[in-house]
Amino acid sequence: MPSPLSPSEVKAALHERLDMFLAGCDQVTEQSKFGQTFNDLEKFFIHDGRRFMQKALELKLQEHIDRIEATDEAKQCPKCEKKTTSVNRKSKMLLSVYGALQSFRRRRKCASCKSSSFSVDAILGLPKRYSEGLKERVAHNIALSSYRSTIKTLKLYLGFGLSPTTIGEIADETASEMEARLKSNPNVRKDFQAATGETEVQIDGTCINTRNAEGKQECRDVKIAAAIKRECGESATASEWDTRKLPEPNAVYAVAAIEEKEKFQDRVQEMRRFLGIGGITSALADGAVWIWSLIFFVFGKASECLDIYHAVENISALGKSLYGSGKKFDDWLDRMRLVLLSEGLEGMVRELELLKRDLKPDDCKGVNSLLEYLRKNAGRLTYSERLAAGRAIGSGLIEGCCKNLIGKRLKQTKACWRVPRANKIAIICAIMYSNQWEQAWHNSS
Repeated sequence: MPSPLSPSEVKAALHERLDMFLAGCDQVTEQSKFGQTFNDLEKFFIHDGRRFMQKALELKLQEHIDRIEATDEAKQCPKCEKKTTSVNRKSKMLLSVYGALQSFRRRRKCASCKSSSFSVDAILGLPKRYSEGLKERVAHNIALSSYRSTIKTLKLYLGFGLSPTTIGEIADETASEMEARLKSNPNVRKDFQAATGETEVQIDGTCINTRNAEGKQECRDVKIAAAIKRECGESATASEWDTRKLPEPNAVYAVAAIEEKEKFQDRVQEMRRFLGIGGITSALADGAVWIWSLIFFVFGKASECLDIYHAVENISALGKSLYGSGKKFDDWLDRMRLVLLSEGLEGMVRELELLKRDLKPDDCKGVNSLLEYLRKNAGRLTYSERLAAGRAIGSGLIEGCCKNLIGKRLKQTKACWRVPRANKIAIICAIMYSNQWEQAWHNSS
């Protein structure tokens, strides 16, 4: 085991390595072919520059460890604050963005409380195994791509790869830490409260393949809820519904998990309290009963809106069963969509009852089913009023989270998740979608 280096010895070692690095740089320049000098230099700096930074960080870290261990603070027991004695000197390996770093620090024992510890670990904040920089980069990658792709990306940008097992360990550890940092960060609540606009809630879910305790595959819903602050847009008519532009949200906070409705309801309730949300202006979702029940239980009475795309999807399904595809279907769907947007339930009942007069009894079953669906959501079809007020009528934000982030990440081909691991990935994805990555990593004080 190497002896501690003095500051002058560390400085000399760094100068020696820097001289070797610069000499290598000159050699690359001299040996480069015509027109290749810049590319060769860049490759050299990427490869050898990483190795130089790795050794420099390792040497400077050891220098700080040796200096701190000589102080009275490091010789004091962290539990009872009594004086400790040195037992031995052990090595510690940790993985950073510059690669593996080895350090040596002293284990000290307290005669008073009989405990032993590496006091310098706490004083300098030495990670248990992985550096914060490495964990952030791994978390960012696994929120967007598979383990295999993450391994390739890290190899490209950091110069070394990680095993799938290590990536999974980092995901589990990092998700919990990110979530805890957000919850302990008062700025998250302050920012949400300070954001202008109406408070809106959107809830949805997306089904993924999971493996249960018996090892059997089963589909489970990742439930997702988002609290949004958004300004109202300009007033619009029913014919302008798909061309108007709503303002972007000024604040978004999302939560996601695979769990039963009651537990997820508790999670959303915790989100409401954390953000300091009293009442909400509006809530958007598809027609799932559990969602409306959850919204009412957590947020109380609000202006509920059935996502226009889900409503039109049900209307479209009826039209295809009656007309197939083609111009007749397209014209019918366009007209029914305009009736729904401008007149709501009243207009749809009129049109569908008229439609039934020309249909056979068997064909009326689909019409009756659609009427039942719309009547169950009677108070959520106030599209013309919401358009006039400049409010959203589609849950596009939560749909985007379901399809383009969480769904895209967890529903990859042949992917089959254990629920605990899937929930960790879902946490990271939700934080990324909430645009709170910086708060989860760099503004936790």
